[in-house]
Amino acid sequence: MFTIDDRKILDELGKNAEPSPSKVEEILSKAKQLRGISYNEVLTLLNIKDEELSQKLFETARFVKDEIYGNRLVIFAPLYISNLCSNECLYCAFRSANVKLVRRALEQNEIRNETKYLIDQGHKRILMVAGESYGKEGLDYVLRSIDTIYDVKTPKGNIRRVNVNIAPLSVEEFRRLKEKRIGTYQIFQETYHRDTYKKLHLK
Repeated sequence: MFTIDDRKILDELGKNAEPSPSKVEEILSKAKQLRGISYNEVLTLLNIKDEELSQKLFETARFVKDEIYGNRLVIFAPLYISNLCSNECLYCAFRSANVKLVRRALEQNEIRNETKYLIDQGHKRILMVAGESYGKEGLDYVLRSIDTIYDVKTPKGNIRRVNVNIAPLSVEEFRRLKEKRIGTYQIFQETYHRDTYKKLHLK
């Protein structure tokens, strides 16, 4: 399991506090080879304070992005299937203590209808979003919902890629999710600062 060592990160940032222009140029040159850069090289770039070097960093980032992805924009439509959640995150409307929120999970026929509507608008990719609780069905609800989305066909086409934004999973659950041919799994951790995390995430 990967653990974040706050002290190590701060120590390493301190070691790279005043990067020389030549060191920065060397790292940026390496980045342009599109083979990645090391953890310590990233920390060096995080410490850039010089405006000219910052500009070179942004130019390099754009070069890398353009070389890998080209000049294209990919759009997806969000499809919220559930707002059930057992967590208490102070910034989120889905939080369990929000009694004003009407809770529900869409039935499969509702998901099918929403998908048809999105396809008819011209969408080919969906980000399926759910709160971090799935009722009695558990993860099976999410997996069935992915199947439902992929099964929908209209005269205007179908959804080619379902991306998901759902709760953290076990290794075995990730294997089951992968079998459903999803595009991307997303989860947001709003902060890695331990004290702030504890303050905002009550349970």
